[in-house]
Amino acid sequence: MFTVGEILRNRAGYSPHLEAVISLESRYTYREFNRRVNQLVHFMLELGVQKGDRIAILCSTNIPFAIIFFAAAKLGAISVPLNWRFNSVELRSIMEHSKPKILFYEDDFAAAAEELEPLEFLERMVRAGVEQKINPPFEEALLERPDAEPEVEVDSSDPVILTYTSGTTGAPKGVITTHYNLFSSAMAASITLGIRKGDRFLATTPLFHISGVSFISLAPLAGATTVFMPKFHPVHIWELVEKERITQTITLPPMLDYMLEPLMEGDWDHGSFREIYCGGAGVSQQLINQYDSLGFPVVQVYSASEFSGAITFWTPDMGKDSSSSVGKNVLGEIKLIDPETGQETPTGEVGEVLCKGPQVSPKYWNDPEETARALKDGWFYTGDAGRMDENGFLYIVDRYVDVVHCGDEKIFPTQVEAVLLELEDVQEVAVIGVPDEERGEAPRAYVVKKEGSNLTEEDVIKHARRRLAAHKLKDVIMIDHLPKNTLGNVLKYILREQAKQSETVSENGTG
Repeated sequence: MFTVGEILRNRAGYSPHLEAVISLESRYTYREFNRRVNQLVHFMLELGVQKGDRIAILCSTNIPFAIIFFAAAKLGAISVPLNWRFNSVELRSIMEHSKPKILFYEDDFAAAAEELEPLEFLERMVRAGVEQKINPPFEEALLERPDAEPEVEVDSSDPVILTYTSGTTGAPKGVITTHYNLFSSAMAASITLGIRKGDRFLATTPLFHISGVSFISLAPLAGATTVFMPKFHPVHIWELVEKERITQTITLPPMLDYMLEPLMEGDWDHGSFREIYCGGAGVSQQLINQYDSLGFPVVQVYSASEFSGAITFWTPDMGKDSSSSVGKNVLGEIKLIDPETGQETPTGEVGEVLCKGPQVSPKYWNDPEETARALKDGWFYTGDAGRMDENGFLYIVDRYVDVVHCGDEKIFPTQVEAVLLELEDVQEVAVIGVPDEERGEAPRAYVVKKEGSNLTEEDVIKHARRRLAAHKLKDVIMIDHLPKNTLGNVLKYILREQAKQSETVSENGTG
């Protein structure tokens, strides 16, 4: 019970005429969508796909992805969504780690797919999408297959999807999510946020992250319609809200910035719109207030692949004075521990965030060492440094791997970064710990200054000295750009590696 395929089948029977998925080119009711999914299941069975096989998906936020994901789920296969922003080396690494039998891809990513074709374990390549719609030959092939429910035994404890983390602390890790994990996440989100039958959800973010997958698997459970927007555009999003009577959407903080001006300047009919969900990073109080004043509540989401999506939600009805928090846990438990002693930290003190519940992943794919480190006794060790206030609100302070251990003090880089960003000429900044003979580690800031600025390292140091204790910033290095992943997150481990290499060169006297 509680498998992704069963939930879709039940919704198709209960609400056959309710729209399931909509794109710029196509519309399917739940009955039509379920039939197309079943046809793909039979197509894959003919290709020899069996329960437990991996199915790679190199597709945008669109209907082909949804059909492939649900078909693999009904077959008991494991979807492997590929990050289409990755280069060929990164994609090959994930393919070699997961070894999928089939690769479904869209025409936009044909060049990347062709580079993967020689992989010996890859038995078939299928062009599933073209020009932001289902590839006509692919759809014709599906129409020739039966649309009956497949006779495959799938259990709720079986893996349904294998997603790869963003890799901010090193190589991406493959996170296994089971049917029951997704069901639990969907139940928690729908109950907490009040998602209900007839809601129309606009999907704008990439589906290779667990957040996107969790929402498309939630839709048939709640009886919601998913409207796909393959390419984000800050004006077109409001056109879709008006045209399709959208009730909710999910965004990233930069998207909210881009969307604000068109919203304020346009004359849109957005009376259907209820909420904007935003994850990936904290949303500023100013942005929350601006959207709230226009009648759009922003819900902040703190999530992780290892927790099948949302760990906590912050909603406006919790009070503006707590908007700098990530809210409260959705389902299950959260606790904070001292990573050195393993003891729970008192209220208000910083500790590592641990979460537990039916959403926790059973393991990382082919990585027992990482599984033993991060998944213990049902708890997921997030690696995030946070604190809990007396009202149960969780505040994320930093990543523990980024904390600078300076003598017997812990320095949280985000605190230093916030101070340096007060300087008008600072575009971006990242603070890391670098080796220090006296104190073990000392904080160094890598600063990207705004174009045309004459800001110097000395200017930054002087500002820091006025606002922070001297030991909280050792030195400053100006840099043209910060290393980032495809989500725009700074890869501090690369800065640390560069700092170590520079130190080695200096010690060897070759610099």
